[in-house]
Amino acid sequence: MINSKYLIYSSVILLLCLPSCNNRESALKSSPLSNQKLKTRDELKQSIKYMEDSIVGLLKNPKTASKIPSLTHIELINRLKNYYRGFPSDIYSAECLFKIHVKYSDLNALKNSVAYGDTLLTNFPTFSNRDFLLESLGSTYDIGIEPRDTAMVRKYYTLLLKETKLTPEKRQDIQMRLKFIKLNFMEYVEFRAKQAIKSK
Repeated sequence: MINSKYLIYSSVILLLCLPSCNNRESALKSSPLSNQKLKTRDELKQSIKYMEDSIVGLLKNPKTASKIPSLTHIELINRLKNYYRGFPSDIYSAECLFKIHVKYSDLNALKNSVAYGDTLLTNFPTFSNRDFLLESLGSTYDIGIEPRDTAMVRKYYTLLLKETKLTPEKRQDIQMRLKFIKLNFMEYVEFRAKQAIKSK
């Protein structure tokens, strides 16, 4: 669990350090697929795919990966929202909500991240990545949102324990975290480190 949490939040640190790149932002927004009046499922999906492919392409190049402006990610979020708002019961909307949740987390907009995560849980209770979503929500309340709300941490980790996909190791890890939920994350890491030393 600790490793996955560090992976989730390492992307936050990376994005906070990214400088702006106005030329690239203008190029992306000038795309014919940036028109917010798109209405059909296919048009909206194509618009989302174009933006995702553009971001992936920039990330693959070391020279451009460090120059992606936050507004580029926000543009993708807006396109994902447009699809969800246009077709709220469509199964693809579940993927849109999940991507919005992850993108807001990457941008350190944690309250928005958990809000869309909750919307996804409510509207699509059988979402295929439900276990990852629950762990992400629990981790966000455990590590990111201040002041720390242990009731929310317990809520999502308890729901996570009900998931059949969990490995025995992950289940044990979550149960241990709940047992010592009063410790904040750094205190918990130190506690587990001391336990590991004693067991040697």
